[in-house]
Amino acid sequence: MLDLLVSIVTYNNEDIIKKTIESILYYTNDISYKIIVFDNNSSDETLQMIKSIKSLNIVIIESDNNYGFGYGHNQIINNYDAKYYLIYNPDLRVKNNIIKELYDHMESYDEIGMITPKITYPSGKIQYLCKQHPTVFDLFVRRFLPKRIQRSFQGREDWFQMKYTGYNKEFTIPYATGCFMFYRGSVLKKINGFDENFFLHMEDADISRRTNQISKCVFYPYNSVEHLWARGSHKSLKQTFITIRSACYYFNKWGWKFY
Repeated sequence: MLDLLVSIVTYNNEDIIKKTIESILYYTNDISYKIIVFDNNSSDETLQMIKSIKSLNIVIIESDNNYGFGYGHNQIINNYDAKYYLIYNPDLRVKNNIIKELYDHMESYDEIGMITPKITYPSGKIQYLCKQHPTVFDLFVRRFLPKRIQRSFQGREDWFQMKYTGYNKEFTIPYATGCFMFYRGSVLKKINGFDENFFLHMEDADISRRTNQISKCVFYPYNSVEHLWARGSHKSLKQTFITIRSACYYFNKWGWKFY
């Protein structure tokens, strides 16, 4: 069994995917691993860019349709065995030996089911991606209100993003970011991976909640990865509709909490 499977789901990521994968290959040398890429029927040159990287550590799965984020990761989780799985977005960059560092940390603390590190912008500024359980109010303010009005609710937003922790110590996360999830394989298998009823968005809130029912989702403040973070759901009406649909499914599943 491999130490680690890096699971990447791609869709039209030709501009960024090569450097993303190369950064993993460059910095991950001390454990046995494979990078499994599930491509959701990209219409650009994403597959060609991946195939141009010469490495035996890369496996590509080509889909005939776009079945969604969780579906893509589940094809990897269900068909490949490893001690740990890293759910990894195409818009991330590894900058050092953080993957091995997280592996060693998980080896030392059996109570942790999933761990995610500090996430930064390319400038080095922290992205506050650890969150409380979502409410209708918090999602509405973040998605639909103009920035000038959002500022009136800054205290609530700071609470929702758990800024009071300082992001400088380990803590349990109710709602962890789906862009980087380092999972213990036994935990991920026990919760049956992602709920595929989420096509995109909110699947990370759901899987975090199910993980915390049997283990712990933990924030790791001692190292970081770089996140380019193109927030498509704020730019596209289609993406906004997908987000609303996912939110409705989430609240129907876990209960409608309005504030």
